[in-house]
Amino acid sequence: MTEPLETLTTTATSSLTTTLTSLLVKSTTLLTGLTTLLACLLYNYQNSLLYFPTIGGLPRRTSDNPKNYRSPAEYGIPFETHWIPCEDGVKIHSWLLLHREGSDNDNDNEKFSKKIPTILFFHGNAGNIGIRLPNAMQMYRHLRPANIWLIDYRGYGDSDDAKVDERGLKLDAEAVLRYIHGPRGTGGSKNHLPHVDRNRIFVFGRSLGGAVAFHMAHYDRVRSPKLNKIPSQSKHDDDRNNKLDSKHDYPRPPLAGMIVENSFLSISTMVDYLLPYVAPFKSLVLRINWDSAKVASQINEIPALFLAGKKDTLVPHEHMLGLFQIMKESRGMSNNNNGSEDRSLDRGGRILKMHV
Repeated sequence: MTEPLETLTTTATSSLTTTLTSLLVKSTTLLTGLTTLLACLLYNYQNSLLYFPTIGGLPRRTSDNPKNYRSPAEYGIPFETHWIPCEDGVKIHSWLLLHREGSDNDNDNEKFSKKIPTILFFHGNAGNIGIRLPNAMQMYRHLRPANIWLIDYRGYGDSDDAKVDERGLKLDAEAVLRYIHGPRGTGGSKNHLPHVDRNRIFVFGRSLGGAVAFHMAHYDRVRSPKLNKIPSQSKHDDDRNNKLDSKHDYPRPPLAGMIVENSFLSISTMVDYLLPYVAPFKSLVLRINWDSAKVASQINEIPALFLAGKKDTLVPHEHMLGLFQIMKESRGMSNNNNGSEDRSLDRGGRILKMHV
């Protein structure tokens, strides 16, 4: 006996509804599972997603880099190698590129300029300082006369093996500042940096290095008794600062200025941009802060220069604009309409020179 058309229609509709509901439930379950998996991976491996001591097929150690990326000696300029001791016992590796009095090409001249700026160079999240030599040489030549001090983080390049994380990199930045203003707390002698004018220290940071530079500027303001005390970034910082020996608190000149190239507001805002599906759960899984926006609001008296490329493929241009707006008393911004991260300094260098 043939079933009525209405019955067949109702049955088909019910079957379709059941199928769609089942697909929706499965899709939701799958999406929830994938989001949960991504959140778990982010929680457990977030440091590995941010810090890359090696890049591509390049090795970690500077001596194993390709030609012209191994040492400043390949460029025929005077330099010193400095091993900087950190508070937790780790030593980090660095190259200080120096200028001779008169001509840098005069290899017989052992006199070095003493009253010129020194720019601390904190690089991005991938590769060692050797990879930055071509860029550092541009700064060395076009910002003449200024010493360029390339610094590798712990776990990078020739620095000691150590866990690479936010706390560790902050210790690295603090150690550099104390080393410069030694010998108290550094183990150095009074003349361990005879060619560095401690009154003219600038810090430059690119990408992740920009966040490190912000932390150094904040630490400089917190620890210097010559300056008004400003809030620490966290309770952990407060506790640690209270425990620090008074050898870290002694009269010294503050940083002369900071230069930031294509950096970010915070890791949290970067997660919003790069991992929007994880963003709702970031308060539960995100353990990395690097909150430069918060720091910038506390150190806006320091002279600062921002170099921003609108076509940066990783960090949205709005982040640099935001940092610039926060630091209301900054001295200038190079707005490169066509620049990516790697090319911003090429075009902003002469503007940078004006402000240094």
